[in-house]
Parts: sequence; C-alpha cells; structure tokens
Amino acid sequence: MEYQELKSGIKDHLNSAAEDFFMVGYFLRQISENALFTEDGYKNIWDFAKGEYGLSTSSASRFMAINARFSIDGGEHMAEKYIGMGVSKLQEMLGLPDEELEKVTQETTVREIRAMKKKQEEPKSFFGLPKAVYPEGSLIATAGCGGDHAKYTCFSCARPCSIRQEERYCRTAPLGSPFSCTQMSEEKRLDIEAGLFSDKCQHLHPELAPIREGDKEPDPCCLTCEHKTCFSRCDVAKKRDEAERKKEQEELRKQQKEADKRKADFVERSNGAQRNVRDLIKQQEEKRQQEAEEKKAAQKLKEDSRILKFYKDIYPGSRQIIANRDKAAITKEFKTLYGSTYETGKGWSCYPDKIVFRDGPEAEQIQITWGRFTTKLVDFLDRFPETEKSILFGDDSRQQEPEIIDADFKEVEPDQQEPERNDAAQEQNDEAQERNDELQEDQEPEIVEDPESYTLADIKEQLRKHEADLKAYREVGDLPSPMMQKQKILVDALQLLVEKKEFDEKEAAGID
Repeated sequence: MEYQELKSGIKDHLNSAAEDFFMVGYFLRQISENALFTEDGYKNIWDFAKGEYGLSTSSASRFMAINARFSIDGGEHMAEKYIGMGVSKLQEMLGLPDEELEKVTQETTVREIRAMKKKQEEPKSFFGLPKAVYPEGSLIATAGCGGDHAKYTCFSCARPCSIRQEERYCRTAPLGSPFSCTQMSEEKRLDIEAGLFSDKCQHLHPELAPIREGDKEPDPCCLTCEHKTCFSRCDVAKKRDEAERKKEQEELRKQQKEADKRKADFVERSNGAQRNVRDLIKQQEEKRQQEAEEKKAAQKLKEDSRILKFYKDIYPGSRQIIANRDKAAITKEFKTLYGSTYETGKGWSCYPDKIVFRDGPEAEQIQITWGRFTTKLVDFLDRFPETEKSILFGDDSRQQEPEIIDADFKEVEPDQQEPERNDAAQEQNDEAQERNDELQEDQEPEIVEDPESYTLADIKEQLRKHEADLKAYREVGDLPSPMMQKQKILVDALQLLVEKKEFDEKEAAGID
C-alpha cells in the first residue's frame, strides 16, 4: 500500500468501530518499518502519530503491539481466536505470558484477565533474577538484579528489563560527570523497535553485540554498530560519525589536490615538450633553409665559374658582339656558332637550345639555356670589368682572374669594394632578363609546367622530411598522442604512394 493510503486507512479506522484499532496498529507498523513518516518531516513514528492523529506514544505503542501479537504472522489479519474480543480485553491480554494467554477465551472477562495478571510472580530481570534490595543503612546500593549482591548492575546492562531501576550510562562518559545512554529509556526502546534496523540492533538483540571482557557478557553500543543511518543512533556515535566524515572529506580533498597538481605537472611537461618539438622543428627548418641556400650559392658559383671558362675558351671570336652588350644578338650568335658543338673535351657541350657543363664522366652536369647564359655572362662582365679587360689584351697579357668569395662573385680589392647585392633580387632580375631575351629571340611561348603534378623524386623528398620529423618527435618523447598519430599517418601514406608510383612506372616500362 502507498503511504497516503496507509494514512487514510488510519483515519478511517479511528473514526469507525472501536475494534478497528487493530488495523490502526497495522498501518502504524507499516509506516514505521519503512520510515515513511520522514516524507512529512517527522523524526519518528511517535511524533507522526501525535502530529497527524493526536495519538499519544502509549496509545500508538499499544495499537502496534496488539497488531503484532494477535495477528497472523504480523500481517493485517487478526488470528481467528481473538476476533470479536474488544479493545479493553486485548489490551489487558498484552501483559500475559504465552502460557496464560492460551487460557483466555471469548467468554473470559476483563476482570478475570486482570486477576490472572495479579497471580503472576514478582517481575524478574532479563536474567530471571529479582531486583537488588539492600539492607537499611547499607553503604553499597548499586542498582541492579541478583539479590543482595546485585550480580548484574543497571550501570553497565543494556538488556530489555521490566524491573530496571536506573538508566545505563554511556561508556564514553568522563568520570565524575556521567550521562544516561538515551537509547535505554522505554520511549527510546519503542522507537528502536519501530525503526528500520530493529532486527539488527544490538540493544534489542544482544547476541549481535561484542562480548565484554571480564564477565563475558554482551556489551551493545552504537559506537560498534555499522548502521550509521539509524534514526535512533545516539549523539555520541553521531558525533564520531561526523568526525570520521570530515576526516574522509579532508583526505578526499588532499587526494584531489594531489591529483590536480599531478595534472598541472603533466600539462606543464606536455607544453614544455611541445615547445621543445616546435623549437626542434624550427631549428631543423632553419637548417634545411641554410643548407638549401648554401647549395643554391654553390650551384650559382659553379654556373658563374663555368660561364667565365666558356667565355675564355671562345675568346676572341665573340669579342666585338659581346662588347656591344646586345643580349638578343649575343644569344643568337652563340646559337649559330656553337649550337651544335658536341663533346669538345673542354668540359662543355653546346646544343641548339642550351649549353651543358660537365668536368668529367662521373661529375654532376650543369645545364643552362642560351638566354640565361647570355644574361649571366653580361651581368658578370658588367660587375667585374677588370676580368673583361684582362681577356681583351690577349692571352699573354691577361691579368689574374678576380677572386670569387661568395655566391655573388664579389671582387676583393683593397681600393675597390662592390656594394652588397641582394641574391634573391639579382636572381629574379637574371631570370626575367633571360625570359625577355628568349622571347625577343624567337617569340616562342614559354612552356609552364602543371603546378599540381609531381614525380617520384618529389614524393621521396617529402617522405624523407616527414620521416626525419617523426624521428625527432620520438626522441623528444612524451608528446600528445594526436600529434604523433598524425605524423605517423603522413609517413605511412607517403610510403604507400612511393610504392604505388614505382609500380606504375615499372608497369608503364613493361618491367615485371
């Protein structure tokens, strides 16, 4: 049944026949056992009964006790033997032991039941002993049971007892200022019995309690109970629970702070590793750029030296036309005179469209178109006029060639220093002039390669660079996984592309 149905049932039975108190006790027990009273803000079943229906603790307790004792298996149905007995009779029967209860019938009156109760022996303690009674004037008067010697004292006993003389004292109370264990009062005991943990409570079931050293008796206490959500838990235990909770929270905060610190350290290391990688990549890029510039400068040096050698070799046949500085005419003249001069044995071979320099069979060859050759030669002679003068005076009176110390072929003389020139700008001017000379020469359209095409050599160059980057990443270590994964994908993809390109080229060439 739902909570609201239970509440409505209590009200209906309270307002109807007197015998319905049995059902009132059943509903109260259901609400108590499931702690439903908390939904209306009550702390226990007794406050609920008083606040909702005006029932005193004793009345609510009696109703619940009657239902528990005279029902079938503690349910909502009364045992057939007790049906029809009035509330007064059943209330009196609560005080009878089971053997006397069997003697009660429908015809037994309330007066007869009370008489049966009076015949009962003097109340005994839980241990079956009478309360301790001391002679008048005795200096020892400890409350307990067991005759004049008080074998069991109320001070340390937590057993349910009908002759209890005083409350039990809390084991944690300081000497000289003890205070009662609040769970030992009758009202508190009823509260425990109606609670969620009644079948697990050490006070109601001493066999669940620790055994006390000395007399080997059970020693129930909330401090040794694991059910920390019990509504009847004593204040001493609650205080210790709160201290433990605060200690656990402090430990959690400490662990969280340490975890945050470790996370911050990891982030700092990761950022440092990323900075190291960026610096390393930057250094590698700068090194590649420097190597490329040095290679370019060396190539330019080789070209200039070869051009000067060719000029000396063909002197003086082209002296006059070169002196006029007409680049288009010079180019046309060179093509006419030397366009088909192959294998001269002087380190250069001429073709209709270009001149090829190679110092030996295994040496690297340098190819220069006639237009570019003319542009660079004229520029060189303009920058170093002493070279041309030395050649114009003939072989026997030639002066020493200018010393070339860098990619721009600066002539080093104490009394004459050429201003520094911008290599990139000069090269652009050379190329522009070369293209202009070639267009003026034969007006043939310039063939522009597809910027999106690439060769196997291009792919291998990219693969080499990315493999070097991946190796650098691994040497640094502790890098973010996405960065390493991306670099590895690039390397693997380029390797597959190289294999495919090589296969395609072999297949096109008919090679198995």
